[in-house]
Amino acid sequence: MDLSRFLGNRQVKEALCSAFSAGRFPHAIVLQGDPGCGKRTLALLIAQALVCRDKERAPCGACPSCVRAAAGSHPDIRLVEGSGTTRSLTVAAVKEVIADAYRRPEEADYSVYLLFLGEKTLPAAQNKLLKLIEEPPEGAVFLLVCQSAEQLLPTIRSRAQCFTLRPPEEEEAAAWLAAHKNVEPDRARDLAALCGGNLGRMQDALRDSGEQEAYDLARAIARGVTATGEHALLAAAAPLQKDRKLCREVLTRLSLLFRDACVLREGGTALLGGAPQEADKLGDLPKKRLMALCQVPEDYLQKLDRNANMALLVTCLCVSLRQAAGR
Repeated sequence: MDLSRFLGNRQVKEALCSAFSAGRFPHAIVLQGDPGCGKRTLALLIAQALVCRDKERAPCGACPSCVRAAAGSHPDIRLVEGSGTTRSLTVAAVKEVIADAYRRPEEADYSVYLLFLGEKTLPAAQNKLLKLIEEPPEGAVFLLVCQSAEQLLPTIRSRAQCFTLRPPEEEEAAAWLAAHKNVEPDRARDLAALCGGNLGRMQDALRDSGEQEAYDLARAIARGVTATGEHALLAAAAPLQKDRKLCREVLTRLSLLFRDACVLREGGTALLGGAPQEADKLGDLPKKRLMALCQVPEDYLQKLDRNANMALLVTCLCVSLRQAAGR
């Protein structure tokens, strides 16, 4: 199995390739990671490799199976996605998978099911999926794609191999963007720094000029959290009251930034938020305070989804951030 086209994540690729070469490829895999880190890309690449006719160079990209897999028309690859705002799998969707999974592959050695679990797949659907994973049909491989394996039942996690995907190094991400998206090298490096090497976010930033504004506001809010008075935080958060989309993006960036502060405090170096100075300053807070800060953006993203009044939401957000930081 050749996964060299997928950037970074060397240990994940080596583990998958070794299992494939040894003929012990897992029947159930969980790919978890932040949005934009390439979970869907890797899942599709694995599926293409599993149906490829050239087992020495899979996926070769040239055989009829690879061509059809790349086009989304291979009969032994099934993509299953949820619906609604959370894109979570339903019981009905899992029932369809079960009904289909016991057929023999039409052309390849495997029947591959890519299950995109969305934000929260209900226990009823997971329990049905569990029965399928516990006693998998011969030749069936299930690739479960989600942001966090913690959203899965422990019984599912225990029967699948979990892999966490992370963005590639910023230099590698910038080189890829410059080569594949016709972006000037300096601009590509700026985007890589802005997005922590997250290719999905980098490409979103190319399409959305608001990415830089969200980045600047998140940094300013982070500085306001540790400021002496309340004015800096209130001033930094004020633009969020008039732009729900911007508010969502800033909350997402704050979540990454607070996560980076925790990483730095524990001596780690794998940062995702693109604001190392602000994360380092936040790292001076007690560990308990940092953990409380990490929860605030997640709570307010949920409030945002419930169409809360923006002026009230932003005001409460500032209060919650200051309280979490012990200010």
